[in-house]
Amino acid sequence: MKVLYFGIFDSEFSRNKIYADGLKLNGASIVTCTDNSPGFLKFWKLLWKHWEFRDQYDIMIVGFPGYIIVPFAKLISKKPVIFDALCSFYETQIVSRDAYRGNIFRIPYVRMVDWLATRCADLILVESESQKKYFIESLGVKERKIEVLYTGVNDETFHLDYSVKKLERFTVLFRGRITNEAGATIVIEAAKLLEDQDVDFLIIGYGFGRPIDEFLAIMNRLQPKNVRFINKHLPIDQLRTQMLQCHVSLGQFADNERLKRTIPHKAFESLAMRLPYITSRVEGHKEFLVNEKNCLLVGLANPRDLADKILRLKQDPVLMDKLAREGYELYKQSASPRVLGKRLVEICGVLIGARTI
Repeated sequence: MKVLYFGIFDSEFSRNKIYADGLKLNGASIVTCTDNSPGFLKFWKLLWKHWEFRDQYDIMIVGFPGYIIVPFAKLISKKPVIFDALCSFYETQIVSRDAYRGNIFRIPYVRMVDWLATRCADLILVESESQKKYFIESLGVKERKIEVLYTGVNDETFHLDYSVKKLERFTVLFRGRITNEAGATIVIEAAKLLEDQDVDFLIIGYGFGRPIDEFLAIMNRLQPKNVRFINKHLPIDQLRTQMLQCHVSLGQFADNERLKRTIPHKAFESLAMRLPYITSRVEGHKEFLVNEKNCLLVGLANPRDLADKILRLKQDPVLMDKLAREGYELYKQSASPRVLGKRLVEICGVLIGARTI
């Protein structure tokens, strides 16, 4: 099977790399055609780059993010087009980023992009069953056009390394972008509640706009003595070491529309690194994770519940070991590049077969 990865995507971005690696591990060959030139220039360059590959692939995958590229891809390709959506454009631009502020035309534009992309693709990949339901009910996409494929983890980056020793003090990790759904302010409130319980927090994050402003404001107001905040991108090796040194990894906690449908990257990363994982009790998480077996689930926007669950793990090393062990097994069975690549090869095969009938 020959797959063309097409669009304006970053080939090193986790979801793109995981799927490409998984396809290769399952015998597929990959050709990449991408361009990030400004404005309409990227479409012109993609057109000519694609011309060179037009007879060299069986199926096209528009890499993430590719919302604005899908109609163009469908226009120039005679082969089946898979759109790796992950989620809707509306969620990335409006729900997570508040991008509509000050621009009343933004929401209609975003809705139009979603409509065109989902209609032009032969098949759409989404991150969870909850997202699939959203695409069907809110975007009017036919169920047969959607497949759920978990994001998984780049295990070249996030993997076990027993040579890394845990920090002497019990340390809780929160990493990733500080967005509306992340609930970083909830983490700070929980940290304050545990200030006198010998529990430290390491926050490795970055953000922009209102979410980071709110996070910094609550940090300044509460001034928890047990929080260390690293506000920058770390080199991968350094990031992995910092994560492995911690005892518990945190997910997302805000009462936010998008959170209820997503399974964040750090869920898979935590499982792959055998880090006990605590996250919110929402549909997206519950379809993949099992409370008390491979994670602990807490109520939305509930710092007291989060603090209690963290303290429970600190006081119960047997439970910590169970969550770490079971989480790692879940990763190997359901979210490794090889497993996801096998499923994607099957999806591509069905689509190619349907086209040739």
